[in-house]
Amino acid sequence: MASAALILRRHARLAAVVFVVVFAGAATVAMSLPDVYSARATVLVEHPGTTEGAGKSLIAGELETRLQTIGQEVLSQARLTALMESFNLYPELREWGAHAAAVERLRRDIQVKPVRAELAGRPTTVAFGITFRTRDPETVARVANALAAFYVEENAKMLVRQASAARLTRLNQELVQMKEVYTSQHPDVIRLKAEIAALERSPKVTVAVGEEFRILDPAVPARTAVAPQRLLFMLFGGGLGLGVAALAVLLADHLDGSFHTVEELQAFSRLPVLATIPQIGVSGRNRQRLWLAAAPIALGLVLVVLASYHIASGNDQLAFLFSRGAP
Repeated sequence: MASAALILRRHARLAAVVFVVVFAGAATVAMSLPDVYSARATVLVEHPGTTEGAGKSLIAGELETRLQTIGQEVLSQARLTALMESFNLYPELREWGAHAAAVERLRRDIQVKPVRAELAGRPTTVAFGITFRTRDPETVARVANALAAFYVEENAKMLVRQASAARLTRLNQELVQMKEVYTSQHPDVIRLKAEIAALERSPKVTVAVGEEFRILDPAVPARTAVAPQRLLFMLFGGGLGLGVAALAVLLADHLDGSFHTVEELQAFSRLPVLATIPQIGVSGRNRQRLWLAAAPIALGLVLVVLASYHIASGNDQLAFLFSRGAP
């Protein structure tokens, strides 16, 4: 059985061609991938603390529920569709009529990550970051800030609704107690009924007590791309090229029915070997000239890769197909 070195020597040209083709293809794809930018806005959660009377938090312990509720609203199809139209996101998908795919892609490009700390002996969310990623460094910051503003606005609305509901419950309880003592014509009963009716018509309170949100660090336009990691992609292409080249060499050697050594011939036939003719190959100097002649071909492949990058960077449809980068 021939050694791996001998097999590789016999099919060196095949291995080189296969490796160059695979690596050049991987390099072309890596250079064709569009840049992806990321921006993050940080929202601070201001806790009211533990106070008495009107300042006591009416919704303590419901912060996580509110965050999940607002998050579901952010990722709803209606909200994402409005966001895409406002900032003209993924125009290539919307032009093709793939609105569902555009919404799903936008949903994947939004990430909300809470920051937790120990407050009063229990883990509590003290802030959360809203990250968005897209191909434009300016748009990515504007969208992240819009999402952060939406969280602040929706949280304030929920605080008002929950505080109004709590106040309405308390007023109804007072009304029931008053009716046990006074008639329905008593001035205090009439006043309390009017206050309850006004609160039901317009659910507003002077102060919404609870965990309030405030934008701590707004997102800024990205300066450098976060994806794709072209170097890693090309390293992967190099490894893939080596693997494919090795597979091609093994396959070519398996399909090769010729004899290369006396031992292989003797293993195949019992006839005696009368003479051997040494292999007539190129000398070391000629082999060096052969590799020097192949250098322009390698340079041409590099130029093709660079040209492909410039062409693909201006092609919106091709850029979309490879727009997803590393997380």
